[in-house]
Amino acid sequence: MSDEHTPEICVIGGGPGGIALAVAAANQGLPVILIEKGRLGGANLREGGVPTKALLAAAAFHETLRRGPAFGVTGAPLQVNPARVNEHIRAVTEAVATNVSAERLEAFGVTIVRGEGRFVDRRTVVAGEATIRARTFVIATGAVPAPPTHDGLDAIETLDVAAALDVSRRPAHLIVLGAGARALELAQGFHRLGTDASIIDSGAALAGEDPELVAPLLDRLRAEGIRVRDNADIVAFARRKGGIRVTLREGGEEVAVDGSHLLVVPDRAPAVDGLGLDAAGIGHDPSGIIVDRNLRTANKRVYAIGDAVAGPASVNRAEHHAAFVLRSIAGRRPAGVVEAGVPFVTYTDPEFARVGLGEAEARLGHKLVRVLRVPFAENDLSQAERTTSGMIKVIATDRGRILGAGATGRGAGEIIALWAFAIANGLGIDAIRALPAPYPSRADISRRVAIAFDGPGRTPIRRSGGLFSLFRGSG
Repeated sequence: MSDEHTPEICVIGGGPGGIALAVAAANQGLPVILIEKGRLGGANLREGGVPTKALLAAAAFHETLRRGPAFGVTGAPLQVNPARVNEHIRAVTEAVATNVSAERLEAFGVTIVRGEGRFVDRRTVVAGEATIRARTFVIATGAVPAPPTHDGLDAIETLDVAAALDVSRRPAHLIVLGAGARALELAQGFHRLGTDASIIDSGAALAGEDPELVAPLLDRLRAEGIRVRDNADIVAFARRKGGIRVTLREGGEEVAVDGSHLLVVPDRAPAVDGLGLDAAGIGHDPSGIIVDRNLRTANKRVYAIGDAVAGPASVNRAEHHAAFVLRSIAGRRPAGVVEAGVPFVTYTDPEFARVGLGEAEARLGHKLVRVLRVPFAENDLSQAERTTSGMIKVIATDRGRILGAGATGRGAGEIIALWAFAIANGLGIDAIRALPAPYPSRADISRRVAIAFDGPGRTPIRRSGGLFSLFRGSG
């Protein structure tokens, strides 16, 4: 006989978004069930941000020590112990996992149901031996890898991200197939720890992002010795003695790239198979579950959040959705989810970060925009640390409304947080210009770029009826 539950909220998926919503709901005293078939924490703990950033932290320490002589600091020859790096990655992952353990979530008041959640009708989900009829369901199943379909790829042995992060045996030459954010992070991390690395992709590196901001990052990767071959014409994959061969076509000639291992870092697709969406009357397509501006599906009992719906995949986007949906469930009736203030960061060195609209997108939607730039070389702390590569770039209307911001450089992910806060709260350039940033700090670069709003090229003003007004603007 199955267990029957009638909670206020049932969340399907125990990744970051699902956990955030379940805990917040329990904190408000709402009965909530969280269904998860695998490890709580989802892909973020297996192959996502947590283990990847642990690898990058080890690589960053190595790079800092390597650069020591430029600062007058020298020591013993550098060595990398892959087994110890592996222990570090595992310890970090386990430490983070305790924060989302079943015991901790249950202590908050969340009921955990183990199994694969599946709708059997519009208001019922089954998972294992449990039958759940909730007032509201939230689908937070995240995404799964969508492997590329290049000819010959299925005939050779490849590494996925989870396998690659077991670095107890260091590859001699790692070929990374993919040039998205995670691929660039992994290539640089492994390269700094002593692995020769090449990046290959048939598309552009960080496709869709601002080329002006991506360029300093790619320059740095190449300067470190990583071979970046984006927009490549990939002809074939083949096994060879001691490893893998990838054949490219460049300038009408075929070029061979030989490596010991091939790491495939694929795009991701919404994880919706097996959910019984049709039985629940929930629409979906290859981009994900179809939702309205309030993240509600065609079945008004059911919401979907995070990577399960169309849009860029990220933990902070999923958690932003979770907070929005809980407000909606609690009857606060928000006007629609706003994603303009959700930042995205690539944790390479230098970091790449952006929030809101990019320059090209802003120009399509606004008649007049201002583009403000300040290079990191004008920041005194960056000079002191010899981390002057990159810039901050801000897009605003002529009236000072912030449309978007991007930065490439040391600490760009922390810098962009201020601009994300400003956009989410409707703050303008004046608010950033008045920022009393400490000196010297990277935060001061935000103040400096805001001051540039009144620099050369500022639209003049004229008197009209005794009041000052701008000639034209879209604010």
